Amino acid sequence: MNLRRLEQLIALAEEGSFVRAAERTHLSQPALTRSIQHLEHDLGIRLFDRTRQGVVPTAAGQQLVDRARRVLFEVRGLRRDADLIRNHEMGEVRFGAGSYPSAILLPDVLATLMNTYPDLKVKAEVNDWATLLDKVTREELDFAVVERRAVPHDAPLETRLLAVEAAGWYVRGDHPLAGQRGLRTRDLRGYPLVSVPLPDAARHHLRRKLGQTHGETLALSVECNDLLALREVATRTDAVLSATPSVCEQAVAEGRLTRLDIDDSHQKVEFAVAYLAHRTLSPAAQTAISLIERLVSP
Repeated sequence: MNLRRLEQLIALAEEGSFVRAAERTHLSQPALTRSIQHLEHDLGIRLFDRTRQGVVPTAAGQQLVDRARRVLFEVRGLRRDADLIRNHEMGEVRFGAGSYPSAILLPDVLATLMNTYPDLKVKAEVNDWATLLDKVTREELDFAVVERRAVPHDAPLETRLLAVEAAGWYVRGDHPLAGQRGLRTRDLRGYPLVSVPLPDAARHHLRRKLGQTHGETLALSVECNDLLALREVATRTDAVLSATPSVCEQAVAEGRLTRLDIDDSHQKVEFAVAYLAHRTLSPAAQTAISLIERLVSP
């Protein structure tokens, strides 16, 4: 069994078709068929069934596909680590930023990297936390700056806490709730709530604070990854915005937004760097992370 054959095994399982898998692996269909047959013969088990819906792995085949993915994942990591050890160069850094980090940190990070390391190639992606973590896992990104509670406990990732910031609810200066004292989260019901997409734990916490029943869907009027856009929406409508002080600081100073006095909110955002566990970060990635840590330090 060789790595090439494992790649073919995975391709067939994911494509569900010998034709598409052959195109993906740059083989003729007969050659791919023979390769899979040889693999089944060597292992002594049937790996795929042909159905009306296409080619599907058997139960044993699915187990081997899962194992093959892990093997190839480790091989890619081994090759990448060897390249880093051999080259010793800055090269390129690819990282992602979630909604809060992109609004708060990204301009300073990009400008500083460009000024300090003009030869460094930077690829920065702003996206939702689930997409970013998936790309880090698939090694399409070196790391991502996300809300730490969004990282699944079973993900093959390590996290490094950057900062914790207290969040709150913000409204325009002449909003009906502005200036009221001793509000509770339940008092927000009846007003449109706007927020970045929330992790499951945060959604559950907010639903409980709003007094919603267990089966009731969290009523967010707008969910958007662009916090700056949400901030502007809150200045022009009756929307109540969930955000951190650093996002709303300027708008509050200008009188366009005000923070509500809510006794039971106690929201917080935990900024963290997430990267693959047991992987050597490139010099460029280590440099970018060190810069981010300096920018968020008090």
